Amino acid sequence: MSIRIYSRSIDDVPNFAYLMDAASVEVLGGFLSFFLVLFVNQTNGRFLEMYGCSKACSGRIQDIAGLARCQLPPVVADRLIRHMNAAQVAGYVGLNAIGQGSPYNKAHFFWHYNGQYKLLTFEEMLVLDRSHDMDHSSLCMKELITWCQQDVSMARKAGYIDSVQEQNMHDIILECRAAIDGMYDYTDQPPHFFYIHFLVLLSAIYLPLFAVDTAFKAGWGDTYIGVDLISGLVVFLQCTFVVGLRSLGTKMIDPYGDDLEDLSVINYVEGTLENCSGIMRSRKTDFAFNTKLQEAVLT
Repeated sequence: MSIRIYSRSIDDVPNFAYLMDAASVEVLGGFLSFFLVLFVNQTNGRFLEMYGCSKACSGRIQDIAGLARCQLPPVVADRLIRHMNAAQVAGYVGLNAIGQGSPYNKAHFFWHYNGQYKLLTFEEMLVLDRSHDMDHSSLCMKELITWCQQDVSMARKAGYIDSVQEQNMHDIILECRAAIDGMYDYTDQPPHFFYIHFLVLLSAIYLPLFAVDTAFKAGWGDTYIGVDLISGLVVFLQCTFVVGLRSLGTKMIDPYGDDLEDLSVINYVEGTLENCSGIMRSRKTDFAFNTKLQEAVLT
């Protein structure tokens, strides 16, 4: 702004203005734009991978719910699904132990859903509390997954399922654990510290140079004020582009926070719980079977 005010007060181009022609600010801008787009692309890929982990966990729990509803007695199936859903909620709580932490804790997150859906009994909670700290460890989630595997093994020993059905359930349960572990793996290894701060340094150098270069190229003397307005708009848009992309990429690094751009963890958990409840409440109809039986009798 000060350069434009000064440039409109004189008619001759000062000698130092020619130095900006040799500065090649466009080269630095192209270099920065390349790294910015690369950075956002990488963090977006990371964001989508973590989204996939969350949805895979939800999907595997619903797979187990469907199999349990069809193959296990109601009491055994209900116990297995309670433990699976408790493992998912405990997995999100355990993210507090790594990375930048998460807004999901035992007191306000796990206890809320445990009270609403009766995920764990009082005795089961005592066992977990004696062994692990849910707010600062993923071990609660892993122990709950192990409980799920034990539920399946006991169902096979009781004769409710055969070894093939047992192995299928074990595979799905382990896929669920692998999906939750994927959240921890990405959260525990953010992009390199140097990468982010290198972009911050380039932005801090480039944006002032770009503003000065644009001011010099807008002309000297009492030119049309529209040129100044357009030049100011260009500088504003460039600053928005650089700072906006850098901020967007930084926010996508940790999608399990409380930003508006973060993943809807509460929606995933509640959706899984509601879907599992619907699956467990399902009732089979024999209408199609009875119709075919009547047709066979009449013929």
